[in-house]
Amino acid sequence: MKKIIPILMMLLVCNLFTQAQVEKGKWFLAGYSQMNFDIGKDKTKSGSTISENSKYFEFNFNPLAGYFVINKMPVGLFLDSYYDTYKTDNYNSKYSQYIIGPFVRYYILQHNKLFPFVEGRIGIGQYKSKYGDSDTHIETYSSAALGVGASYFFAKHLAVDGLLGYKHNAWSYDSEEGGGGVKSAASSTTNKFVDNGFMFRIGVTITFGKE
Repeated sequence: MKKIIPILMMLLVCNLFTQAQVEKGKWFLAGYSQMNFDIGKDKTKSGSTISENSKYFEFNFNPLAGYFVINKMPVGLFLDSYYDTYKTDNYNSKYSQYIIGPFVRYYILQHNKLFPFVEGRIGIGQYKSKYGDSDTHIETYSSAALGVGASYFFAKHLAVDGLLGYKHNAWSYDSEEGGGGVKSAASSTTNKFVDNGFMFRIGVTITFGKE
């Protein structure tokens, strides 16, 4: 009898995990700390005179959306996007960037309300910048990341996420050689750059669907 009780308790814990927030058939949504919206004006005050120096607008949107194809494993798409404008009386600039691609996350185990996981993603995208009346500068991006983290479900289907990982970014763009402003296949050079480093993100995760 003493041996049966621990076995029954273990089976109960496994059943609770299987039927918890991360079982097959649920949907998965997440957003990370880069998500922000910023709009405003820069002003300068000299004595009683107030001058408006510039106007700016900034927007970041970095969601993940997926589906639990098996217990503990959502698969889906991520989007990292950024848009910024800056304008003064004599100058204006615009920047935009997006990276999109698939991700997969696997929840390793459950400890009370804490769900540790591993996550990987790979994507492609584009960066654009324009200064004043100059031509638009375009760079092509590729990105890959692998990390470990944990979701703490403080409510039944709502969790706080923490993720620590390693990322690899590579981007390229074509530049003209010589002058004259005429671009041709013979006069252009493809420039390639690589950026590797660690990343840390904090966000919110929602799971929903069948009960």
